[in-house]
Amino acid sequence: MDLILTSQDDLASLNIREKLLSMDGWKKIGLFHNFPVYKNDRFYIVHLKIQKIYAENIDREIKERLGIKFDNIIVASKHRSAAEIKCLTVHPIGNWGEAKFGGKEHTVVHSNPHLMTQALRILKKNNNLPEYGVSFEATHHGPYLETPTFFIEIGSKEKEWRDDRAGEILAKTILSLEEKKYEPALGIGGGHYMPRITDVALEYKISFGHMIPSYAVDYIDEKIVKMACEKTDNCSKAYIHRKGLKSEPKKKVMKILENLGIEVVTSKNLEKL
Repeated sequence: MDLILTSQDDLASLNIREKLLSMDGWKKIGLFHNFPVYKNDRFYIVHLKIQKIYAENIDREIKERLGIKFDNIIVASKHRSAAEIKCLTVHPIGNWGEAKFGGKEHTVVHSNPHLMTQALRILKKNNNLPEYGVSFEATHHGPYLETPTFFIEIGSKEKEWRDDRAGEILAKTILSLEEKKYEPALGIGGGHYMPRITDVALEYKISFGHMIPSYAVDYIDEKIVKMACEKTDNCSKAYIHRKGLKSEPKKKVMKILENLGIEVVTSKNLEKL
């Protein structure tokens, strides 16, 4: 069983929740924070009043209060960006540097690279809206949880958050999720939307977990990269978007990976899907 988290403060989350509940055989099994909890054969849906990124250790509270078990958490959420691009995104959570938006500083949360990367692929397949791009996002923000977690989002303005078509695509994607186990790896380099890492995930047999964008390289060290590997199914490989890194940051990344014994792979090493 996996857990789907939604929240009352988030228009996209409410949109996705509505579409989920209209699609499958859900039954009400209890209450959490005065909101109904639903279950079907594969998922629980728990709805929060608080902001999701600040819901620290909410997995523990849900398990204790409801007496349920789940292996992964999928968080249905809005995405906001200054560029206001229309997008459907997937990303792991944690903070390479300061914890400005929930979570713990210099700490990443367990990811499930196989489930999350497959979510990206299914989202791409399901997306019949040409105006919406589909991509990963780099690891960022909270909350801090002990359960493997990823966010799946609609961006980037209120019009998109309320878009029934986008909500339906994300709901269908979540309900059809399945793990495809390929070699787990870190993705490193490039902008926030990890364009090269996204392309590689859509074309090759690889499972990306935590992703370090170029702007976060200043914050990383061996300790947090080791943590990211451990929380990416104990991966021992990394894919680097070399053109997305300048010379000095690239040297820093390569040195850290070498010291940790992490193999750098290229598309030449990977089998096509």
